[in-house]
Amino acid sequence: MIRKTLVSACLLAGFMTQAAFAEESIDPEALFEEAMQYREDGELFRSIEIFETILNNQPSLNRARLELAVSYHLTRRFEEAKEELTRVLNDPATPEAVKLTITAYLAQLSGDIKAATERSKSSLYLSLGLFSDSNINLGPDSQTIASEFLSPVIKEENSHGAQALLSLSNRSRASKPLEMFSRAVDFEWLTQATAYNKSYAGDASDSDFNLSVLSLSTGPALIADKAWRTAINFKLDKIFFGNDPYARFSGINPLFTYSVMHDLEITLENSTTIKEYEDSALDDTLKGTATSWAMDISKRYSKQNIGIQAGIKRHDNGAKAQFRRYTGTELYLGGQMPAWENARAYLTLTSRDYNYKAADTAANFTEKRDETEQIAVLGVNHTFTSGDFKSWTLNAQISYTDNDSNLDAFDYDRSIFEVNLRRYFL
Repeated sequence: MIRKTLVSACLLAGFMTQAAFAEESIDPEALFEEAMQYREDGELFRSIEIFETILNNQPSLNRARLELAVSYHLTRRFEEAKEELTRVLNDPATPEAVKLTITAYLAQLSGDIKAATERSKSSLYLSLGLFSDSNINLGPDSQTIASEFLSPVIKEENSHGAQALLSLSNRSRASKPLEMFSRAVDFEWLTQATAYNKSYAGDASDSDFNLSVLSLSTGPALIADKAWRTAINFKLDKIFFGNDPYARFSGINPLFTYSVMHDLEITLENSTTIKEYEDSALDDTLKGTATSWAMDISKRYSKQNIGIQAGIKRHDNGAKAQFRRYTGTELYLGGQMPAWENARAYLTLTSRDYNYKAADTAANFTEKRDETEQIAVLGVNHTFTSGDFKSWTLNAQISYTDNDSNLDAFDYDRSIFEVNLRRYFL
């Protein structure tokens, strides 16, 4: 807001006139508009070059000097921005109204200089909740625990329990942005450690389905504001199932997001995970490298209040044994919108195919498994802005899964209701 006010004040002050331009061999007005357009498009370093060219030819054009200061500011060249602003502020020809605006801008600049020295930021996230599950024999989900670990003949059994997640994350940013394709590109390093537990509170045998996951991820990111961002995430997971060690996952997850326009983005993502299992029988058949390739499109409407996301993913669990290995395609569509004040509702629909490479003859199956898992998730969350729960978010959701398989033993449905309180600290 102060930047826009500063520009408007300069225009009213009339620092640059057509008569002055006519005296020069170059066209400063055209150059000025070109520099402004480059900055609007995010090519900040190119805009700086043009503003500097204008001032080299006409040093008295304070309008261009103020816009150069704004561009310096956006690239975190704070001292240079301060120097240009001070030079205009000390010019006797600068109107008092403009001086007041510059003074306010300098105060904002001082705050940004202080904030820039704090290049590392940490946050703590806590989520506590309860759930009910109509079919606990399926395990947590098909992506974490292989259904082969469970009995092929599934007897539906419901239960309930509690779950908790604690996550500590750190974001570190370079002191100055990089120059890439005339754009200011921030270099960041993101690290996150997470502990998750899901425990059943029904019969004693229900604890056989308890799940705990310890995760550590880290990696670099490059961010070109309003243009694109990319990151590579390295991750380690230690999984406990039924209170016993179950598996170790390690992987890499690169992604790239391109902003087609301010409210439309396309993301390309890959995930490669090496899976190793504590149980030697599982390890002999399921051990392998799982991969997935995904592309999704997200669009925002109504001043960013409504969002829609759709995508496609190709997955391969990479299991060593062909009767354990599957490939398939996933399609998903989701959206969110305001529900009431400080609340948002969301809906996600997913369809995921599993095409196995061979029949499990050891379990007396003569056909290869071929199935489609369809999942619908509907939820709403409300953020408290006052009272004892200020800054906490209450979330409630219900998910329904229908798995359609050519083998009756793997044909099932499942409903899970969850409610939790969550909050960011630090």
